[in-house]
Amino acid sequence: MAARRGICSLLSRSLLSSSCSSSSCCSSGYGFGSFLQSRGRVSRLHGIGRRFSSSALAEEELVTPPVQISYTQNLINGQFVDAASGKTFPTYDPRTGEVIAHVAEGEAEDINRAVSAARKAFDEGKWPKMTAYERSRILLRFADLVEKHSAELAALETWNNGKPYEQSARTEIPIFVRLFHYYAGWADKIHGLTVPADGKYHVQVLHEPIGVAGQIIPWNFPLLMFAWKVGPALACGNTIVLKTAEQTPLTALYVAKLFHEAGLPPGVLNVVSGYGPTAGAALASHMDVDKLAFTGSTNTGKVVLELASKSNLKPVTLELGGKSPFIVCEDADVDKAVELAHFALFFNQGQCCCAGSRTFVHERIYDEFVEKSRARAQRRVVGDPFKKGVEQGPQIDSEQFAKVLRYIKSGIESDATLECGGDRLGSKGYFVQPTVFSNVKDDMLIAKDEIFGPVQSILKFKDIDEVIQRANATRYGLAAGVFTTNLDTANTITRGLRTGTVWVNCFDVFDAAIPFGGYKMSGMGREKGIYSLQNYLQVKAVVTPLKNPAWL
Repeated sequence: MAARRGICSLLSRSLLSSSCSSSSCCSSGYGFGSFLQSRGRVSRLHGIGRRFSSSALAEEELVTPPVQISYTQNLINGQFVDAASGKTFPTYDPRTGEVIAHVAEGEAEDINRAVSAARKAFDEGKWPKMTAYERSRILLRFADLVEKHSAELAALETWNNGKPYEQSARTEIPIFVRLFHYYAGWADKIHGLTVPADGKYHVQVLHEPIGVAGQIIPWNFPLLMFAWKVGPALACGNTIVLKTAEQTPLTALYVAKLFHEAGLPPGVLNVVSGYGPTAGAALASHMDVDKLAFTGSTNTGKVVLELASKSNLKPVTLELGGKSPFIVCEDADVDKAVELAHFALFFNQGQCCCAGSRTFVHERIYDEFVEKSRARAQRRVVGDPFKKGVEQGPQIDSEQFAKVLRYIKSGIESDATLECGGDRLGSKGYFVQPTVFSNVKDDMLIAKDEIFGPVQSILKFKDIDEVIQRANATRYGLAAGVFTTNLDTANTITRGLRTGTVWVNCFDVFDAAIPFGGYKMSGMGREKGIYSLQNYLQVKAVVTPLKNPAWL
């Protein structure tokens, strides 16, 4: 789930900065779907105006976040330390664009120190040598501490990221806790095999921890992507060097401190904040990192893969971009379909790698769907994410804010019909009006590129074969949604789509056990569920001769 940047950004400070996804993302029995239940050119513009509920952006004062910032240094070998260079970088409040805090700016030397600590903890420390049950107990104690500090963590996540506090507190923190309960349960259930061979041999297949895992997480779901990465790696007995997104370093540092309170040995989990060209590139190319996991843009994912291959050929898991179709069939209940499609796109300010950003609607119900989608977007409550009832906060930063507005301009210039929105909200911070386009064609940029913002593109289709072909006509293959009452139609479409996840009559359901990942240029490998464990295990065959065996 990532903020997607062009290849030119690889020369800027955002190189190898994860800016997803995330998705992206996440959950156990608390899917984001549960959160839903709890709560043209100028001559062709329809319904334009600031009808969005944006009172929180007017003259009212912003809420002061009810949390103090305690951790801004890098965490290496169990200690918070300044960057080797002594440098810091600012992290911002997206509601205002003002600096929240200055955070230690990790660079290559800091990555070296963190990797050395992780290597020593793996080769000489007690973490891999603990019983799996002991590791499980530490993960469970950590989850308990997160619950104890949930109010502070939710406030910190909202302050640094801009997502609604109700979303952080009621959905994402419970999901985070559930994910660690899930992986704690796996820790003592990872086992190998005994396999028969053609001859007098005893053959064991061992599943061993892979070693030092490098992990780069995005800004759109900082806590949840921490859980997706750290949970399976620790359950398998590995040690970690994790690089945060430079936009959102604060919650990862906080929870890493809680991990050590739970009894995690020093050096097992190291957290470095910094930019891509320095910290990210150093981690991806480090010769003593055994495995790399990255969530972010497709372009940056290519660079990560190249650096990994040019160094020590470390295996890489990538969760990258998406342009997910949301298909509304002719038999749909239009009111329900409008609400679900709205959620699929606008959730988390549209900053989801799996957002349903291509809304395909059958021609028979298209006009009604567009009219009701416009009305729903105009009712969306945009404002200070700390205020009750706010559905949409600001975009993450000035770069993403400007990118979204450029795509809106492109949609208008391409002759799509701007049904509502199309501009910023307020004069401070990075708020964007919920925007809906109709009469969108497949070759328009707003239908091809990942915008990563609150911009819904509604396309028309005639029949099932056509919509499957058009839905698949993209370089991405992360997720899709299908809304229909016909089981045969659902089965036909889900099997025809080239995506890693298909939600039928629901969206953003992320149970901890459900694997998540993409086809094509949306990545490689899977996160969550049993499949995520495979990313952090080596397979070793041990063959021993048998002398006079009673059986083979």
